Amino acid sequence: MGNLNYNLNFEMLCAKYGLGHLKNEPEQVTGGLLHRMYRLQTDKALYAVKALNPQIMHRDTAMNNYTLSEKVANMAYQNGINAVPAIVSKDSFMHEFEGQFYLLFPWVEGKALPSGGINIGCCKKIGENLAKIHKIDFATLLDHHPNENLEAVNTSTVRWNEYALKAKQDGLEWSSLLLDNLNQINHWEQLVDSSAEQLLNHMIISHRDLDQKNVLWDEHQIPIIIDWEAAGPIHPTQELIDVALYWSGFESGSVSKDAFCTLISTYREQGGEIYANWSDVLNYGFHGKLEWLAYNVRRSLGLESTDDAERELGTREVINTITALNDYDHFIPQCIEWCNQDY
Repeated sequence: MGNLNYNLNFEMLCAKYGLGHLKNEPEQVTGGLLHRMYRLQTDKALYAVKALNPQIMHRDTAMNNYTLSEKVANMAYQNGINAVPAIVSKDSFMHEFEGQFYLLFPWVEGKALPSGGINIGCCKKIGENLAKIHKIDFATLLDHHPNENLEAVNTSTVRWNEYALKAKQDGLEWSSLLLDNLNQINHWEQLVDSSAEQLLNHMIISHRDLDQKNVLWDEHQIPIIIDWEAAGPIHPTQELIDVALYWSGFESGSVSKDAFCTLISTYREQGGEIYANWSDVLNYGFHGKLEWLAYNVRRSLGLESTDDAERELGTREVINTITALNDYDHFIPQCIEWCNQDY
């Protein structure tokens, strides 16, 4: 099975790939919720190094998914998107030492908008960039990565009740919260199933995680789009709604109609099209949230985690995600009203 815990050795990584000699201890910086990111300074260059989660890399599909995502990032860059593809060393974008995998990037100076932060000017630029990404012809990449990502994962196979009872036995704080929401989860899964057929017939390739943390803004307020690791097939209108919710402050609990509608209207002004009715799109939006909940349930229970810090992160995310699912459910009628008013 191999080592499923982090096994970081930056000095030997630098030696193996000719990155230079470390000038100081690599500094862990804020990143996403799956992997660990470091600022690495050598006598040759300054790097952003992503140490990939060993549990994720153990999955059969991991390497193919990362190969696809790097091709997407490079093609986006070649088509005028200000993307940051991974550095290639020894003819590979994937760097490995003693079973630990890394992605290397040039260090980029820029600041991310805080999660929940609202900036109308940024919304316009994100809407514009999303429309441009959706116009890129990634068809050749789809041809080489068929089927495996195109079908919705059936979250109804998740043993929610068993997980909740195990959590109760382990004394985890979210056990009663999950038990209280089992009926709602079943309802959300049914909504996903009923809308999937309408959306899975029109898939494109895109970034799929275009929230505030994955866009850096330089001193001229030009967006730099980073973290393409989630790139893959998605329905364009599904991604549009997801991105509009990210950038209008929905996750902070205080959503801005102005920001939401500005991003969508800019997207359409730049040639982006709407390919499904809003109701189906919003109902299918439960899918990704339920997948994230299932992953963090397993992470919190120690079934898919590298260490205690991972389990603690999983525990926090279970609580956050159940709250987010309920908030999203309550918001859908208002969201449809906004969409129908403007369009």
